[in-house]
Amino acid sequence: MDFPCCPQQLLSQWVVDCLVVGGVLLLGGARAAGAALVGSSVCAVVAAFISLLFAHGHLETLVHTAVILASVGLVVFGLAGLALGAGAPLGRYPMALALASATVVLGTLLILRIHAEAAPTCSLQTGLRVTNTSSPFAASCFRGFEDPWLQALLAFNVAFLALLFLVQARQATRPWDVALDRLIGHLARGGTPFLL
Repeated sequence: MDFPCCPQQLLSQWVVDCLVVGGVLLLGGARAAGAALVGSSVCAVVAAFISLLFAHGHLETLVHTAVILASVGLVVFGLAGLALGAGAPLGRYPMALALASATVVLGTLLILRIHAEAAPTCSLQTGLRVTNTSSPFAASCFRGFEDPWLQALLAFNVAFLALLFLVQARQATRPWDVALDRLIGHLARGGTPFLL
């Protein structure tokens, strides 16, 4: 799979991937993370329309608006998704732990790749108008992603998504449920509740 060559391609791939993966997670039981990804995708599309209406297609504004609104969607829909509960198999341990770990690894690799593509190539173009589209800088520069605060926001998104997997898995296996089951089983055998 080729890495996207420009910010618009990266944002488009992000929207599609979030919808597909979010849908699979919702159906597979990891409802908080699934809702977060779907919400992130929907808010990124809304950001694109807002950017087209008010920023007249300015690339940096599009990238910044998309990442900010997608982050808001990730958090809001993710927290709302916690109320949906978790289901088997993706919403419970050990799958949730594996998905959280994969999220951290893949998210970190993506952010490092964005950092590598954005920082050196975009800084070489600062103040210059690129007219030669065959220039290697024109094809690979992730304009808009070069800001450190934006990369930090992407890192927060990765960490929050991994945390959603873990929190929902923890909700699905509450310790008091296990203790209550043990108490009921002990009472059913005729024991006293104080001698578990």
